[in-house]
Amino acid sequence: MPNLKPLEPNKIILIGASTGGPGHIKKILTALKPEFNATIIIAQHMGNEYIPSFVKQLNSICCHNVNSVVSDNLLLASQVYVSSLLTSIKISSKGLSCLQKKPIASGYNPDIDYLFTSAAKISDQISVLGIILTGIGSDGVNGCRLIAENGGECIAESETSAIVDGMPMQARKTVPNIKILSLNEIINEINLFGALDV
Repeated sequence: MPNLKPLEPNKIILIGASTGGPGHIKKILTALKPEFNATIIIAQHMGNEYIPSFVKQLNSICCHNVNSVVSDNLLLASQVYVSSLLTSIKISSKGLSCLQKKPIASGYNPDIDYLFTSAAKISDQISVLGIILTGIGSDGVNGCRLIAENGGECIAESETSAIVDGMPMQARKTVPNIKILSLNEIINEINLFGALDV
């Protein structure tokens, strides 16, 4: 494994969401503590043309920088990234970065499973937390399962706070040892996971 520089993350939080997700994500980012030290990568289903506006909204409420994912840009600690298209994470001699490509066939934008599956491949080298929030369908569930099977941690939003209990329900059924938490409990878990190592 390459030696990560001080500003490069050793903890990554992946958040997958669909219907009802933007409001939940805003609550999460608003609650981030200033000393939060993990990197967050968000995969929220929405049209590609709306993502720049979404990033701008999130930047206005978050005490950490929120960025659109750009291929080959190094990921930094204490930063938030919003993915689109097919986004994957890779480790190279330069550090940790994302790659993006357009899907061959029409599908979800972004594809949560694609992002989560790429993180599962590096979860033996970097601490990974995968979170499935409110949404229709099952996107992200297989990727979340792979993260769990490769030593990462996983959370599914509980039925009590999910606006649409599709994706979280499928994750609860499919992912071994997954934590089931309400949105407020997820916010607490994110801040604990992203706390500075003592």
